[in-house]
Amino acid sequence: MAERVHETPVGGGTPFKIYKSGQGQYVRWSTSAGAGLLALAAANFVRERLTVVDNVWVTTLVPVLVLVALAYLIFRFVGQHARVGDFLIATEGEMKKVNWSSRKEVWGATKVVIITVLALSILLFVVDLIFILMFSGMGVLRVDILQDLFSRGQP
Repeated sequence: MAERVHETPVGGGTPFKIYKSGQGQYVRWSTSAGAGLLALAAANFVRERLTVVDNVWVTTLVPVLVLVALAYLIFRFVGQHARVGDFLIATEGEMKKVNWSSRKEVWGATKVVIITVLALSILLFVVDLIFILMFSGMGVLRVDILQDLFSRGQP
């Protein structure tokens, strides 16, 4: 009969032990900060919904309890949950392998995008203007486009 091995909790006796501490710190801190902002937004949402209650203790204590509960859940998942911790550690490892573009490459690509967008917008403006003039000439549109474009807001 196989002996059953009991898994010890990650905390090892303390509720604040971090799973594989020292690994994946940047991703864990970033994830915690993002989740913390969501927790603050949730606490603020609860606080705004409790404005109809006249009791100051309720309107103060309930959002604080929501914030504390969410902070505890964030700590448990990001800091102590084995699968989440391993995922975040692996994510940081993969981010270190990424070949980041240089500033020169990013600036060159940005210039290409800006020039392309400007050229396309000018081209679409000209094509649109041609269609408006063509349909106005045929009588389909009853708009004097040249007066509307160049009248400077005067009727």
